[in-house]
Amino acid sequence: MVGGKPSLLRHFNEQALLEILRKEGPASQAQLSRRLRLSKSTISAVVQGLLDRGLVRRTASVPSPVGRRSTLLDIAADAGHVVGIDLGATWVRVAVADLKGVFRGRRAARTARSGLQALLGQLRRLIAAAAADAGIPSDRLLTAAIGVPGAVSLSDGTVYLCPNLPFLEGVPLGRSLEAMLGFEVLMDNDVNLAAIGEKWCGAGANVRNFAFLAIGTGIGVGLVLEGELYRGRSGFAGEIAYLPYRAGGRLVPLEDIAAGPAIVRLARRPAAQVFRQARAGKRSALAVLERIGEPIAVGIAALNALLDLDLIVLGGGVGAAADVLIPVITRRLKKLIPFRPEVRRSALGDEATLYGAVALALRKGRILAVRRSQPAWAEGVRVETVG
Repeated sequence: MVGGKPSLLRHFNEQALLEILRKEGPASQAQLSRRLRLSKSTISAVVQGLLDRGLVRRTASVPSPVGRRSTLLDIAADAGHVVGIDLGATWVRVAVADLKGVFRGRRAARTARSGLQALLGQLRRLIAAAAADAGIPSDRLLTAAIGVPGAVSLSDGTVYLCPNLPFLEGVPLGRSLEAMLGFEVLMDNDVNLAAIGEKWCGAGANVRNFAFLAIGTGIGVGLVLEGELYRGRSGFAGEIAYLPYRAGGRLVPLEDIAAGPAIVRLARRPAAQVFRQARAGKRSALAVLERIGEPIAVGIAALNALLDLDLIVLGGGVGAAADVLIPVITRRLKKLIPFRPEVRRSALGDEATLYGAVALALRKGRILAVRRSQPAWAEGVRVETVG
């Protein structure tokens, strides 16, 4: 239960209304009143306030059960813009999206690897260029979110365990970006954001409990439990790369024997070539997939024994070969556990992290759009929790 000035309650109602429109699309005032369990007079006041400030707009009208036509309301997409960034070891991708999540500008480049300052400069240029593509100046962006190939501390946004971009190790990258850009920057592990992306508009869109398993140069997991990303106590949940696996009579990290480099060591040729040969039915390539399919299945079995998941979404560079790898994993899982999750290929491919970054930025961006259009909303805030 929340108590406080009417402006605070109105703010919460506005946020709830915008979230429903985001998830479910255009709706009438009557539908919004039922979904939010608010009176007609209250929902009318909330809608009018959002209309006056340009955050929602009226769209088409449709027949209603009582015979009159109802006007539908929808988010005013151009009321604000956010930035999503996928910072990879090889490529950095940037997208500017409107408040409905439609990409309005995009840029990509090979990642600057000569140090922090070079990378920051590159990100600033790419963001400005993507904003220009969207037809807006970069100083009108609301917020940004970035996925990085390492673990991210929830307390201060410091990057850890980032061997592919070692100059980021121990760096509070979010703060550096905020100082440069002049607005808030949210951060998370790239695999976590890939899971958010798949939940938003990919393979996990209608699934409440699933794991995004990224297999490339390394292995990582993004967990979505009861519809929300699970990060753990410090933000390091899903670091399955360190799961012990017995190989050659000793325990080794799962990543050492199930990621892309392991395929190259076993096959003595590039992973992409192994996948092509496996699709063509070459026995030696199929044997390599059987070798790496075993530890991957063990990792999935361990996850499922603890979490009882509905789905495993397979992504990353190795995950791109899901068509030949999933049958191997499924056969192994049948021998390991009696209750098995479905294993499905990523629907977003190598753009899953970018979509997740935009989705994360949108959550905060809509709050900021409301706040900017209604200053000093939180004066006299008092929050009480009961039950």
